[in-house]
Parts: sequence; structure tokens; C-alpha cells
Amino acid sequence: MTGSRTLGLTALAVVLGVPLSACQALLPRDDTPRILPSLAALPDAGASAQRLDANGYPLLGAKPRAATAQVADDEVTATQSRYANVERRSNGAGDATYTRQVRELEGVAAAQQAKGEAIVAANAAAETEAAAARAAASSRAQ
Repeated sequence: MTGSRTLGLTALAVVLGVPLSACQALLPRDDTPRILPSLAALPDAGASAQRLDANGYPLLGAKPRAATAQVADDEVTATQSRYANVERRSNGAGDATYTRQVRELEGVAAAQQAKGEAIVAANAAAETEAAAARAAASSRAQ
């Protein structure tokens, strides 16, 4: 009994010890902090527009003195005119094309609806004829 108990405790120690010893390989050998390679490769965020006091600490709530660099006026005008030209060119043909496509699709929908109604009417007529034939056959059989 003591042999089986010793064997059981040894097995328990092995079963618990192996997974716990595997964790040791993942831990650093010393206490020096490390930066993960994925974090070390991140680019610098750039300079901040936060105002600092004489000691270099940020002034909380202080607004920047000026906005960031803006685009030149001539570049803004060129971009606006380019987009205005694109809008003008696309509106005329786009509306006519859209209207034509809507009419085509409405025609297809009407044709499909008429075809469906014809099939339903034909099935209803055939069912009515079949019911009349069954009624006539049952009245003759009596």
C-alpha cells in the first residue's frame, strides 16, 4: 500500500511538475526589462504641439498658439475646381443613364409580373377543371 501511494505521489509530482517547469523557459533569466521586438519597431509619433512650462512639463489645458501648417490657397482652389469639373461631367450622363436603367428594370418587373399572373391563372383554371371533372365522376359513380 505504501508502494502504490509513493508511486501515486511521484506520478502526481511529475504530472504537476512538468507543465510548471516548462513555464520557466519563458521567463527572463534576470530582472532586466525588455522591450518586445514588435513594440520596438513602432515609429516615433512625432513632435507634440503641447505647450511646456519652464521645467519642460506639459501645461494641462493650454491650447496651441497656432494651428498646424495649412495647404496653400492655390492648391485648395485647384482641388476644388478639379472636383467641381468631375461633378459637372458625371451629373448629366449619370442622370440619363440612371433613368434609362430604371425604365428597363421596371419593364422587366412588369413582364415578370404578367408572366407570373398568367401562370397562376392557368393553374387556377386547370384546378377548377380538375375539380369539376372529379365532381362529375363522383356524381356518375353514385
